[in-house]
Amino acid sequence: MTQSSDPQYDASMQIVSRNTFFTLDEAQRLAGEQRLACAQVVKRTKRPLIFSHITLLKLCGMSVSVPSTLDSTLLHVTANSAQRLSHLRGVQNHLWTSPMTTTQFGDGIAGVSVEQAVCQMAAFCDRDSMVIIMDWLTCNNPDMKQTTHEDLADFIYSSGPFRGVRVCKEALPLSVEGTDSPQETHIRLKFPEVGLPVPEVNPTIIDTVESNQFQVDMAYLKQQVIIEYDGEYHYARSRWVYDLHKRNRLQSLGWKVFVATKAVFSSEASLHNFVMMVADALALADKAIRQFGRPNW
Repeated sequence: MTQSSDPQYDASMQIVSRNTFFTLDEAQRLAGEQRLACAQVVKRTKRPLIFSHITLLKLCGMSVSVPSTLDSTLLHVTANSAQRLSHLRGVQNHLWTSPMTTTQFGDGIAGVSVEQAVCQMAAFCDRDSMVIIMDWLTCNNPDMKQTTHEDLADFIYSSGPFRGVRVCKEALPLSVEGTDSPQETHIRLKFPEVGLPVPEVNPTIIDTVESNQFQVDMAYLKQQVIIEYDGEYHYARSRWVYDLHKRNRLQSLGWKVFVATKAVFSSEASLHNFVMMVADALALADKAIRQFGRPNW
């Protein structure tokens, strides 16, 4: 999730290219499975079907699972009038009376736009789940990114009243383009719950000593506190060696580094304890800034 831009970092080890926890392989696999399921339903009717909601997002490769009251075992379709609703086994129908945009996937498969699917999901998700969805759709991987905040805002504010519009408007300013994993989003949303500001996402830290730079997951720049998330791919030897070097360098440059692993997400208590460790560090940094003009790590 993080990288050095210096190709001379270590000639003896493989340079670790920027990667994400939104994996392209996983997205393509999920999209293919959903496309096959949709194609089979299309063959069972002569009525045109417009796939929507979570079905549309999976057609686009969204591999993130979020809490929802929507039945994800069904395929979801949308029509703009009751006369156009289908009655197929395994399919749930929805009405959308605002103007509807469509996307073609080939093989007779059509769906609403990504932006419309987001708005439709808001009727079945809470605010934080919507932030995770928006983060995924605007993620850092250019091969997976589906939309932008500007396009989402245009659709949300031009569609008139719809179920979930309030949730959409609350979630959008909390979403951040260019994130790398739902775990990062989950952590980021926890900081305001304990009264902390939201950290900056993907800032670049300059290492003037080694003429290098590091992109980190999240940071409080004034307090020089960094928060990283290590997923499974960090445990590959080349990634592990690189991360050790990077974090040693960051600490030598005066940064406090906190690393969240899978264990942090094992319970709400573990996640809260992690967030509070960061909160304590920020309090110490603010005290040092008042006394010495800078953090004292």
